[in-house]
Amino acid sequence: MDTRLLAKLGTLRQLQIFMKVAETRSIARAAEALHLSHSAVSVQIRKLAEAAGLPLHEVIGKQLHLTEAGREVLASGRELFEVIARLDSRLNNLKGLTAGSLSIAVVTTAKYFLPRILGPFCQLYPDIDVAFMVGNRAEIIKRLNGNRDDFYIFSDPPDDLDIHSQPFLPNPLAVVASAKNPLNRRERLDWADLRGQKFLLREEGSGTQITIQKHLRENGLALGKTMVIESNEAIKYAVMADMGITILSAYVLANASEDGLAQLRVKGFPIMSDWHVVHLKSKKLSLIAERFLDFILNRSREFLPMEHIERQVERALARG
Repeated sequence: MDTRLLAKLGTLRQLQIFMKVAETRSIARAAEALHLSHSAVSVQIRKLAEAAGLPLHEVIGKQLHLTEAGREVLASGRELFEVIARLDSRLNNLKGLTAGSLSIAVVTTAKYFLPRILGPFCQLYPDIDVAFMVGNRAEIIKRLNGNRDDFYIFSDPPDDLDIHSQPFLPNPLAVVASAKNPLNRRERLDWADLRGQKFLLREEGSGTQITIQKHLRENGLALGKTMVIESNEAIKYAVMADMGITILSAYVLANASEDGLAQLRVKGFPIMSDWHVVHLKSKKLSLIAERFLDFILNRSREFLPMEHIERQVERALARG
């Protein structure tokens, strides 16, 4: 085995720093994330490039871009750290331990409920390190494509990737308004009754938006006035301020009365869908990942306000 390149390429820490720069597309943001100075990150990136014998990045119009050599180093770095993670997992398994790491990436709406599941799981296995990333659907699909994490949570999993996808929770999408909206006093509403209301919606391509558009097409319905807001949290506050109505996961309504929100009783709603836990078929799950998968599939309902959510759904279906 020729180890000359291995000897030249410096430390794993340099590679880790480079990978963070590649992820953030910024030396400054990488330095902040790693709690290092800007100059310390720059020095390590320069040393790694010198060892490789080629520039690993370039700046065009104030934007950092990887060179072809940089992309090769990034891809190999991910493979290397994946191998190290598997080794760590196997050693822990041999010791009979449930230590190690677990990485989960979720679409934004899932942040309302996944911590309630992760908390009890971490209490069962206090020695594990958990990384919990939140992003929009496009960002999470990119992470899935790169095999960056153990699991991904979607309401509408991609159908063009070689994945295992298992539903574990219902995800009813309800029509939501401010409690001050006069429509809230109506016992029964048809879609036509919403004419004149402004719909506050997520951006095209979000899982929620995909499900809504599919439901509308299948039922011959159309939206009227709309406003796109790229954050569930911002939509929630805009609805609270009575700027319009929205269609959101019922999990956002867990504290509806406190938040000044109300579920409108509209015929055909809520839209019934599911939350899915996803991983690549090629992913070799560690022992702790297997235990988390079993936990989320079989025990997640224990830690969520399912009675409240199911009551909201039954109430809407009975009067819709």
